[in-house]
Amino acid sequence: MSDLDATTPRVFLVRHGETEWTKNGRYTGITDLELTPAGVNQVMATGTQLVGPGKLIDSAMIARVWVSPRKRAQQTCQLIFSGTDDIADKVTLTEDIAEWDHGVYEGLVMGEIRARRKEKGLDGERCTWSDSALFRQAVAGVPFARSDTDDAFAWGNWNP
Repeated sequence: MSDLDATTPRVFLVRHGETEWTKNGRYTGITDLELTPAGVNQVMATGTQLVGPGKLIDSAMIARVWVSPRKRAQQTCQLIFSGTDDIADKVTLTEDIAEWDHGVYEGLVMGEIRARRKEKGLDGERCTWSDSALFRQAVAGVPFARSDTDDAFAWGNWNP
């Protein structure tokens, strides 16, 4: 069966193009950055290859598009679908798929994070996602309130 005749719903995930912080290796979550000119070119090239009639993603066949409210994600959505049928009525901005809040590590590079953890005596700890209070609160449906001084914030099996 050809892709044009496929009736099985499909999901495509598209990551935004380059930003100043991705270029520098900085942890980027809630900080609202725009794409660099290179990032714009990346997205446009991806759109040209993948999006359009008879291509992998045909905008006429799209039922819904969910986009993070971050500028880089919105820019990516607009650029990847430029030159195709208008999909604006199919796009939903939602925090439900927004980038992670990296807390006090937001905007830092890995070396800075390691140094900060070592300075606070956290370099020997290994906290897995399922061990964290954040995970337990998420499972219970409890909103997570993080302190800006919480250096013990941990991700799954993350131990820099």
